Amino acid sequence: MKSIGIFSLAFALTLPLSAHAEWPQGKPIKLVVPFPAGGGADIIARTLSEELSKNIGQKIIIENRAGAGGSLGTEMALREKADGRTLIYVTNGTLGTNPVLYPKVGYNVDQDIEPVARLTEISLVMAVNSKRIKVQTLADFLSYAQKSSVPLTYSSAGNGTTSHLAGVLLGNLTHLPLEHIPYRGGAASITDVLAGRIDFTIDVAPNVWPHVQAGRLTALGLGANHSYNLSSDLRTIAENGVPGYELFAWDGIVVRKGTPEPIVKALSEAIKKTLANEKIQENLIARGAYPVQSTPEGFRLFLTAEKKKWAELVKTSQTSLD
Repeated sequence: MKSIGIFSLAFALTLPLSAHAEWPQGKPIKLVVPFPAGGGADIIARTLSEELSKNIGQKIIIENRAGAGGSLGTEMALREKADGRTLIYVTNGTLGTNPVLYPKVGYNVDQDIEPVARLTEISLVMAVNSKRIKVQTLADFLSYAQKSSVPLTYSSAGNGTTSHLAGVLLGNLTHLPLEHIPYRGGAASITDVLAGRIDFTIDVAPNVWPHVQAGRLTALGLGANHSYNLSSDLRTIAENGVPGYELFAWDGIVVRKGTPEPIVKALSEAIKKTLANEKIQENLIARGAYPVQSTPEGFRLFLTAEKKKWAELVKTSQTSLD
C-alpha cells in the first residue's frame, strides 16, 4: 500500500501544477534568497532550483537580496503579491532569531508568512585554520584559548546569524572571552578564516565542510549529533569537551500569507518530490544538509517550537541589536 501511495503522488506531480491550482502564467517564479550569493543558503537553493523547476513546470529565477541577517530580503519578498510566484527561502535566523534581535524586523512570522515546506536540517561545523592556530582537537583549542593573552576571534555571516549565536553559545559555556567579527554573508566569513585573519568559525557545513575536505581547515566538532555521514570520526562539540552545546540550522520555503491553499499544497508536493530525488539527496548530504520531508502544517508546528528555542538562546546569550 505504501508503494502505491508513493506512485500515486509521483504520478500526480508529473502533471503541471496548473492542474492542481489556478497559477498565474507568464513571468518566471522567483525564489528569493535573503543572503549573498555563494553562502550556504544560496548553495542549497541553487542545488534544488533546477529540479524544483521541473517539478513545478515553470522556470525559477533565484534572487539574492542580502541585508540585516536575512531580514531585509524577507521583508521585501513579503511585499510581493500573494499569488505563489514569489517563494521565500527562510532559515532559523530569519524566522527564529531575527524577530527577537531586531525591534523593527519588518514582518510578523505568524501574521505575514504561510509555511510551505521544510528543506533540510544542517550540521554546524567548528573549524580553525591550523596554520594560524596549530591545534588538531577541541581540547587543544580550549587550552590554547585559555592561555591566550587576547580573546580569540570568530567570524560569522553577520550579526544575529546562526554562526554568530553558535560562537556566543561556545563563549557562554566555556566562559572564554571570544571576540565576534561579523561579515556580510558566509562566503566572506570563510574567506577570512581561510586567509588566516580569523581564529575560528562555527558555521553551517555547506560553508565549512568543502574546505575541511580539501585540507584548508581543521574541523574540531559538530554543533549537534547530525553528522549525516560527513565524517565517522568527527564527534560533537559537546562530546569533545563542551557539555550542553547543541545547535543546528535548518531552512525551508514559505510564501506570503493569503496565497491560495491549492498553490501552497502543490508547492509543498513539488518540494517533496524534489527532495526525494536521489541525486539531490546525495548532493545535499555531501554538503552537510539533510533533506527533511514535511507538510505545510508540519512546518508550521515546527516553526512554533523553533521560535521559542531561538528566542531563549538570544535572551540567555544577552545578544541584542538596536
